[in-house]
Amino acid sequence: MKILIIEDDFNKLQRISELVRERAPTAEVTERKSYQSGLKEALRAHPDLIVLDMSMPTYDISPTEKGGRTRPYAGREILSELKRKKISSKVIIVTQFESFGEGAEALTLLQLNKQLQADHTGNYVSTVYYHPSETGWRDNLISAMSLAIGSSSDH
Repeated sequence: MKILIIEDDFNKLQRISELVRERAPTAEVTERKSYQSGLKEALRAHPDLIVLDMSMPTYDISPTEKGGRTRPYAGREILSELKRKKISSKVIIVTQFESFGEGAEALTLLQLNKQLQADHTGNYVSTVYYHPSETGWRDNLISAMSLAIGSSSDH
């Protein structure tokens, strides 16, 4: 099983990666830190499962690169590309935001979840709300992984 984690926040990435490796010890886990590097890896590797942040920079941040513009809906954009390219990876969104975008583009987490369920039924599993000082996100991610891994073995 191949699992791709796309997350730009170092601490959140560490905690998610640790949990994923603990729950799926034989999986090949790859980590990416931006929209571009994550999308490129997803299109190249066709992972069974993608654990995906919703808002992230366009490019990997480095000493010489600031990351380009922040994409509030980067996760949704990656889901759209998977659908367009007919890649059947299961996707779990893990976010620490309760609202996204601004003005007319603004959505609450609940609205976004409903939109993703409607638009990406083949790929989208669920959204996990991540809060660093709480542990509920761990149980929610474990449940979502069980759903995703169970459904990916049906194909």
